[in-house]
Amino acid sequence: MDSPLDTTVAREPITVRCLDDHGRPVSLSARTLGRGSTDLQDLLRRAYAAVRGDCPSETVTISFMEDCEGRLQLEYLVVDRTRPSRWRRTRDRCRAVGIQAALSEATIVVTLAVEAVGVVAAASTAHWSEGDTPDFVNVVLDGARTVRLPGAVRDMLRDETALELLRGTLGMFLDDDVEQLIIGKDRELPGRYQETVVTRSPALVRFLEGAPLASWAGGGPERS
Repeated sequence: MDSPLDTTVAREPITVRCLDDHGRPVSLSARTLGRGSTDLQDLLRRAYAAVRGDCPSETVTISFMEDCEGRLQLEYLVVDRTRPSRWRRTRDRCRAVGIQAALSEATIVVTLAVEAVGVVAAASTAHWSEGDTPDFVNVVLDGARTVRLPGAVRDMLRDETALELLRGTLGMFLDDDVEQLIIGKDRELPGRYQETVVTRSPALVRFLEGAPLASWAGGGPERS
């Protein structure tokens, strides 16, 4: 719970569903929830800090509740621990808008990184190529399929610390025999609800057990 000086200035609701190979909901173990939520929070904080580009005073955190078997209601939150000033209300409102935008962008980066792990892990080879704008890059899979990703996602996939956090975030595929992870956003807004699906595969399991993400042409994911 926030202290009297803490203010939640931005939030992003997320729905997570986990299904077995028959499409039935899976209730996640305490171990998965513990490590997964901690590593997901660290991923979100890294993405948020990269978007903000400075050392913000606000704190990024995650709350979650398992409302029924296999479904988690998450909220990504930004909490401002600075005392608000009644003399700077206009500036504070503008700052809150910027914080919400940064959290929304960080949410997209983390979701796409989770999705990209499942896609890239299933490929035999992968290499990066420049995108059509400075903010995006392409990953070419098996020399044929091209996936367009934000540059921030590439930064995560070539960072060993971020990859380890992604392993922890996706631990349900190892610990709980999950076949599909479904991440939903904006359920309450008609026409805007989106789902991201990550499916279990032998290659994904190998990655989660510590194997490299893919055979990266040109020497590895650290090179563009």
